[in-house]
Amino acid sequence: MGKSRSATVVCAFLMQRYGITPMEALSQIREARPFCEPNDGFMKQLELYHSMATPENVEETPAYQRWLYEREVEMSRACGQAPEAEKIRFEDEHDTGASEVDFELRCRKCRRTLATSQYLTNHRTAESHRSSRLSNDCSHYFLDPLSWMRPELEHGKLDGRLECPKCKTNVGKYAWQGMQCSCGDWILPGITLAKGKIDEVKSRPAGSLGIRMPPSATGRRPGPGQQNL
Repeated sequence: MGKSRSATVVCAFLMQRYGITPMEALSQIREARPFCEPNDGFMKQLELYHSMATPENVEETPAYQRWLYEREVEMSRACGQAPEAEKIRFEDEHDTGASEVDFELRCRKCRRTLATSQYLTNHRTAESHRSSRLSNDCSHYFLDPLSWMRPELEHGKLDGRLECPKCKTNVGKYAWQGMQCSCGDWILPGITLAKGKIDEVKSRPAGSLGIRMPPSATGRRPGPGQQNL
């Protein structure tokens, strides 16, 4: 009927040509064809295209590659299977270094860094925010897949345990079919580290090496007996 798919293609063209939003493009089309109505799936793709600044090479854009991965997880879940090994997207292998790291998650037993803050999955729903629940309500950290998990995640199992790659301590679990957090939210896929097995360590500012500076560098005068140190 020329109502959804073709209207989506024209919207994408107008967005790329004139730098307008999906709804602005659709409003322009409806002036000539009022009943045009891209379905919900197409509208989400147009919004993604707009958020990527309408690039010409969509396939090379990280946001689009992540969208493809999420679609793969959804389809695998519908079939009751884990994603194929080559389809799993390990986010740290695509890191551009642009994201700011607020803290690290380290194994409590051996201190090995397992993740950093930019790989956390924000699953707080609007309802959770309205109820004033804090992040401490969650007993797990939910994460994107990371490369140290590869040996386990590529086994093709629907769920299982995650071990620290250094000390082999059980630090978390995963479930491709999804997992409910203790705060009530359902996360798909569910890839977690247990807070009881992890220490959250604040990252030092760039350039900070944690070196104790001499008194002359801090503007303080040396105390008694320190002149000859």
